[in-house]
Amino acid sequence: MTTHGAPFQDAVAHATAILGVSVAGLVPGRLSTSEWVTLLRDVERLGRLVDAARVALAGDAENRTGGPLDALAALGYASAVDAVATLTGLPDRDAKRRIRLGGKLNAGVSLTGAETGSAHPLIAEAVSAGTLGVDAATILTDALDGVSPRVDPVVVSEAEEALVQLAAGSANHPPLRADLVRGQAQLFVEAIDPDGVRPREEAARRRRRFTIGPETRDGLIPVHGLLTLEIGASLKRLIDAHVRKVSFTDPSRPFGDPDTSVPHTDDRTPAQRRHDTLADIISAASRVKDAPEQAGSAPAITVTVTQTALDEGHGVGTIDGVDTPISVDSIEKMIDSRGIQTVTMNPNRRILSLGSVQRCFTSSQRRAITARDGGCVIPGCTTPAGWCDVHHVIPWRGGGQTHTDNGVLLCWGHHQNIDNGPWRLTMPDGIPHVRGPGHPDWTHTTKARTGPPLTRTG
Repeated sequence: MTTHGAPFQDAVAHATAILGVSVAGLVPGRLSTSEWVTLLRDVERLGRLVDAARVALAGDAENRTGGPLDALAALGYASAVDAVATLTGLPDRDAKRRIRLGGKLNAGVSLTGAETGSAHPLIAEAVSAGTLGVDAATILTDALDGVSPRVDPVVVSEAEEALVQLAAGSANHPPLRADLVRGQAQLFVEAIDPDGVRPREEAARRRRRFTIGPETRDGLIPVHGLLTLEIGASLKRLIDAHVRKVSFTDPSRPFGDPDTSVPHTDDRTPAQRRHDTLADIISAASRVKDAPEQAGSAPAITVTVTQTALDEGHGVGTIDGVDTPISVDSIEKMIDSRGIQTVTMNPNRRILSLGSVQRCFTSSQRRAITARDGGCVIPGCTTPAGWCDVHHVIPWRGGGQTHTDNGVLLCWGHHQNIDNGPWRLTMPDGIPHVRGPGHPDWTHTTKARTGPPLTRTG
């Protein structure tokens, strides 16, 4: 061990011995709240110091490989990443991150042995002092490196100083959380390099993509992609506006009365609610007047199912181009909105006849139902009318007619679950009434601007 490394090695061994005993005996549940808050902050500071050493050591790995004397190869390591990952137990991606950040923060050493300084001295100083975490340091170095080729070094240095003060905090303000540092760094970058935004957007447009994969064994279809900023933000805002965790209670009952209050919370996960909202958007897009045609007709999926399965209400069908079967229950809900066209075949699959589209509410009927309902009829649901399906309250298989007196607007999520509750529907005199959580009596529901408020009919 060299004279430079020995003191640090001794300090690490001493700290490890002390903390090894202390951590083993720590029971967080026995701490007071004030002790918990203090320890959480202090241990984070300690962790940052350890992280600073980890990054510094990993950042020197590249200097020990390649060239005429490859020290790491002599020890059996294939690369700098392999050495760091093997010695630390890290996955390769984390080893790469440490090496990359350490290379930016470490002071260089010239051929004469003199230190050449860090590329980001203020960030390196804050990381070494434990006042700036490695996540924030990575964000700042990436942001500044992106503009340094085009911006005056003095301006870049001033931006680094200001960003470190914001991120690390001071006596006058607390440090920023790492997820807020990115936004601040972006503001600085745009201020000192306003012309850099255009090339970045052009690069983003070139990388944009959206792919739909083959179905999984579980009957799910994976989607992947990268959306441009404005498209992704618009989609996120559109979905977020309608993804709300709704609680339903009976407004006529005393609040908190356990005997009469019937609370219910939408139990879908946020990801499931986003999926269902996207389903509503896709359903609405397929109905627009100027939707593109495919093979001379509106885009539609073909579902093959036997008449026996439809008549009996159980069994499966198949979607054209998808191997995974689909239940008759799901087919029934698809027919509600998209109709059914009967293709009669003989046992040898020869087409004998082609019927007209039936069982589907016409556009005129849909407009009338939209005027009456104004949106999904389930109380608390914010899905607009244009995104909803029209549902047969009395199933068509059970004799229900495709008539405005038997159709109500339901969003995709409520349409999928309407048969197994917790909501029930009825249509006395052609007016939608619901009963469910918070509405133990049949309640007339409408969201049309010209409609009456919710009323109980008993």
